[in-house]
Amino acid sequence: LELPASLKTRNLHPRFHISKLRPHMPNDALLFPNHTPPVNAFDPYDWGTPDDAEWVVDEITAHKLNGKQLLLQVRWNLGDTTWEPHSHCEELDALERYLELMNVQRCEDLPR
Repeated sequence: LELPASLKTRNLHPRFHISKLRPHMPNDALLFPNHTPPVNAFDPYDWGTPDDAEWVVDEITAHKLNGKQLLLQVRWNLGDTTWEPHSHCEELDALERYLELMNVQRCEDLPR
């Protein structure tokens, strides 16, 4: 398939199994009188957030060791919680607040 540039940048593969393809049927204005077409008719779908988008951290809520790697539980502003490696969190103000809350100066001093 010939994909729009926005889908190519999202690494969507241009080949699909024939069972997944359907003919395009334009909207019928009589059946759907209040339907408004998407702003960008060439890319009508929301394909998620781009990989280079910035996220806001609310707080770091926990930590654990995975082998020798320190993982921090990060709560994001949209409510999601993920385990992130220390290397992803080194510059966060939330890490400083977490260390202060845990009453330690460095990540190496966190209880195991």
